[in-house]
Amino acid sequence: MKTRAQRHLELASELVLKVAQKYPQEDNKVRKTYGSLCHSFPVMVRTCGLCQAVAFSKAKAAGDDSRIADAHRLLLEHLGELLHAVNSAISKDDVVSPIRSASATVYMLYTRQILTSWIYFKRFAESILKVQAGENEQP
Repeated sequence: MKTRAQRHLELASELVLKVAQKYPQEDNKVRKTYGSLCHSFPVMVRTCGLCQAVAFSKAKAAGDDSRIADAHRLLLEHLGELLHAVNSAISKDDVVSPIRSASATVYMLYTRQILTSWIYFKRFAESILKVQAGENEQP
C-alpha cells in the first residue's frame, strides 16, 4: 500500500515525463513555459487563491499565443489528474467546477493537497524538463 505522497509523486513523475516525451527538445517553448508554470503556480495559489490561479490558467489556455495556451492546458490537465487523485468523483477534464462549487472546508483541502503535491511537479520540472525557477518567465 502506497501513501498519498507516494501516489502523488508517482503521478507527477508520469505527467511531467509525458510532457518531456511530447516535447523532447529541451529548448521547446511549450516545454519551457510549462516548466516555468510548475515553478510559479504555487506562488499564484498562495498569492491570489486557488480559484483565481485556476481561472487565470483557464483564460491563458484560451489565449492566442499557442505556446502559452498549450502550457496552460497541460497545467489544467495535470491539476485535473491531481484533483481526481484526491477525490475520484471529480472529473479529470473539469478543474474549475469542483473548485468553484466546493465548500470552504473542501476548498481548503483542495488547496492544501495541490500545494503539497505540486512540489513534485516543481522538482520534476527541474530534473526532467531541465527548467529552473525564474527561467522563461511569462505571464
